[in-house]
Amino acid sequence: MPRLLDKPDSGVSANSSSKPASAGRTMLRGRVSHSSCLCKANGSVVCGSVMAETMATLAFLSALAMFLSPLINKGKWLASVTAALTLLALIQSPLEGIHQYGGSVLIIVAAMCGMIQYHIHKGLNRKYLNGFGGAITFVLLLAMYPEDGIKETVNEYSIVDGISAVIESLLAGLILAQLLYNSLKFDHKNSIAIIAILIALIFLSEVLLSTELFVVIISMCFIGFLPFFEDKITSKLGTGQGRANALAISTIIGIILIFALTYVSISNVNRIGDGYGAIAVTLWLTVAITSIGIIGMLLPLFGFDDNPRPEAWGWRFGLSISAILISLQTELSVYLLPGIGLAIIISISSPLVLEKSRQKGVQ
Repeated sequence: MPRLLDKPDSGVSANSSSKPASAGRTMLRGRVSHSSCLCKANGSVVCGSVMAETMATLAFLSALAMFLSPLINKGKWLASVTAALTLLALIQSPLEGIHQYGGSVLIIVAAMCGMIQYHIHKGLNRKYLNGFGGAITFVLLLAMYPEDGIKETVNEYSIVDGISAVIESLLAGLILAQLLYNSLKFDHKNSIAIIAILIALIFLSEVLLSTELFVVIISMCFIGFLPFFEDKITSKLGTGQGRANALAISTIIGIILIFALTYVSISNVNRIGDGYGAIAVTLWLTVAITSIGIIGMLLPLFGFDDNPRPEAWGWRFGLSISAILISLQTELSVYLLPGIGLAIIISISSPLVLEKSRQKGVQ
């Protein structure tokens, strides 16, 4: 399916695996153009490439199995299988693949699934971790791994560059796994470490130049830190009256904020401008986010009703994952994050203002 690009100068319609190149390193990340690939007549190279693509495909299928595993009572070791398959795909790929998005995503997925398996072994909710982890793996592999596999290039990298690239990808994968852990069992020390590492990756590395990876990590931050803010607010709320009105008003305000902030961001994209085109694009993006959020409101009907205000929680959960889903269609999803973040804050804090005659919880 064609995807919208926020950089029209390239003159192409990008698919899910095309990525911008870094100014600091020539073709450091992303799919390598055919003009820069070295044609290999050596049969072992061709065999290795085929094996790598096969392992990546099996990892993709294993991620799908992880996602579906909550429907059955099996699948305890699926995360380990997915991690092993991605590592095998990486080993069979050219060495410089670690400097491309394709190799980077294999390391990220292996690190994330390995840590997920550790948490499952420690007794955390297997169905939640497998399901969510499988969905993230599915999205990352679909978006970042090249359709024709990782190719050798004419670029040369030092050992230090290779070690740095591996460490950056490992840290990104561990952050995703720990954010999942946080969403189940919030830990303050873990959260501080996540924030510190994330800031370091943003300012000191190039791994987050991938739009899809950046969107996934920031969206997972919403999910990983939701329990902290919800607990802070819930402790101050009783059984206040007007909960339905508070939910409706906060939802409407959230939609307005998403539209306004997205329009401001989208209008700065050169090929869209600030006219009717920006309004049209913003409108369909807002409709997509709102639809996913409303679907989230229905989650309590399927047993996800542990939260004191389950519909509001479902709305926030839907908003949190909406950018991830939209990123499969367009790279413009990155411009949705400010509005989504503010809408989530409004949803969390609105009961303090909008609900009437609430009884303060025990401090």
